[in-house]
Amino acid sequence: MLKEGRSSKMSLLSALTAMLHDTEAVFTNAGYSLFKIEAHVICAAVLIILLYRQQNSSDQTEARIVWSRLLFVQILYCIAGIIRVLVDIDIIPKSYASRYVAATITFGLLGAMCWLVFMYTEIYQNSEIMKSKQNRFIAALPFIFNIVMLIVAGFFPGFFADFSGRTYTRGPLYPVLTLINFAYPIAAVYLSWRRRRRMTRYERETVPAMAIYPAFFMICGPLQDINWRIPFLCYMIVISDIFVYISYADSLVSIDPLTKIPNKNALMQRLSERFRTGNPETLHLFAVDVEGLGHINGNYGRTEGDKVLILIAGALRKFSTQEHKSYIFRYYGDEFILVADVDDGEERELFIEHIRNYVSNASMAAKLPYHVKVAIGWAKYEAYSKTETISGLIEEADRVMNEAKEQRRFQTIWQNM
Repeated sequence: MLKEGRSSKMSLLSALTAMLHDTEAVFTNAGYSLFKIEAHVICAAVLIILLYRQQNSSDQTEARIVWSRLLFVQILYCIAGIIRVLVDIDIIPKSYASRYVAATITFGLLGAMCWLVFMYTEIYQNSEIMKSKQNRFIAALPFIFNIVMLIVAGFFPGFFADFSGRTYTRGPLYPVLTLINFAYPIAAVYLSWRRRRRMTRYERETVPAMAIYPAFFMICGPLQDINWRIPFLCYMIVISDIFVYISYADSLVSIDPLTKIPNKNALMQRLSERFRTGNPETLHLFAVDVEGLGHINGNYGRTEGDKVLILIAGALRKFSTQEHKSYIFRYYGDEFILVADVDDGEERELFIEHIRNYVSNASMAAKLPYHVKVAIGWAKYEAYSKTETISGLIEEADRVMNEAKEQRRFQTIWQNM
């Protein structure tokens, strides 16, 4: 009985090994080869549609441009996969040179994809690492090393892989090249989760989405490496890019395109969720309005006014990350809103004062020819009152903010008399 149990386990193990490694007899038949070609053609067609949509999009930020390049490389990878199948079934004459070229191009494009996935996730998350040209060059060095090694391996048969036999065997360089390729998505996932601690609450919620994208490559890439004849990566590419496209479409609804922080729609959603699921007893809403933006637009141009809005959004993001964990939103025009849990009295006053300090410090650090000031109003949630509703909270915060503006204007006139 024990021998029978052991033999059945060995048979199952042998079957799995044959399925993953020795599959040429199965996968080089005409039916399967046609299926794989169709799979790559369909994947390439979907990617072409996504690339066309992106090229005609009004959003041509650096992250989206990198994603466009990634889509283009993925299309080339699908085409290379088709060529590799044609070589495998002798439609393209099978020789050492044709098998080496087909495998090398596929492997090189895989490395380019992994590198661009890393670049995209880092730039999308506004990584400080990618703001330096020197760091970008350093990040590209492993990919460049792989390409050089693939070319050099062509002059040393068997160094990368031996294509002279019935099935190719991997050489001593192969594991090194593979590990370097898949180090990129692993690093992207790691850095995304590590960066999570320094993000605002709203930004922190986007980390899982950005970590999932490189995780597709991290998981399915090695599966493709185990057996290149099964189109794991082909399907994964399409699924992951559709995922990114849907996430991007959702962000257009909830992210302000200028300041890259959540907009009014996201504010309403956040407050609705808080009212429905959380305890809003300590909930405060702070309205922050830029003073003199019309003067800046009139004297320095609207481009300068946009820079001011971006500057204030950055200051508020920094404040909400370093000082007090809060949600920040661009409500409309030159008004921003922060949602936070603070106590009445001294803590609330310190909260307001620290906002002003962060904005003032950002203004001085930017060395602007003018000083940026903000007016701040606040409102606290109170049951059975005007501020127990979202609209009531916003109206009350705006009222307090406008009163502060009028008081400061009156003080300025009185001082000038």
